[in-house]
Amino acid sequence: MEQKTIEPIVENLWWVIPGKLAGVRKPTADELSELQSVGIGAIVSVLDDPSNLDLYEQGEMPFRWLPIQGGTPPSRDQIQELASFIDEQNRQGLAVAVHCTNGLRRTGTMLAGYLIHVGSSYEAAIQTIELANSQVELRAAQTEFLRSLAGEPI
Repeated sequence: MEQKTIEPIVENLWWVIPGKLAGVRKPTADELSELQSVGIGAIVSVLDDPSNLDLYEQGEMPFRWLPIQGGTPPSRDQIQELASFIDEQNRQGLAVAVHCTNGLRRTGTMLAGYLIHVGSSYEAAIQTIELANSQVELRAAQTEFLRSLAGEPI
């Protein structure tokens, strides 16, 4: 069986709003300083388990945990909480990285949700996400949620 090589964290990081908001896979303890060296100052975990939260506390990195089960969309309240956290951290000069396990589906959904929340259309938000990371593939429930969030018919 071939072992999958883990891509270095800074190569996995994808900026949605350069210097302010990015997506990434789940970081390890050793990778937090690498994220900080490229400007990430705060983390949002959308994992459905709290496995990394102690790392962020120990690293004195501001974080928010917004648990979402794999393949499912967030709630509107979670998008609001995400937006408040991002805006608060950006005002303090800190860029925010959102992560799930691989930094694709749940992460992409949350980032698109943030863009819609701050005024983007569904199409513009999805285009921004796909340009930032062409590997993002959302599930039907996630795209339906985003269309609904943008006020579009499903």
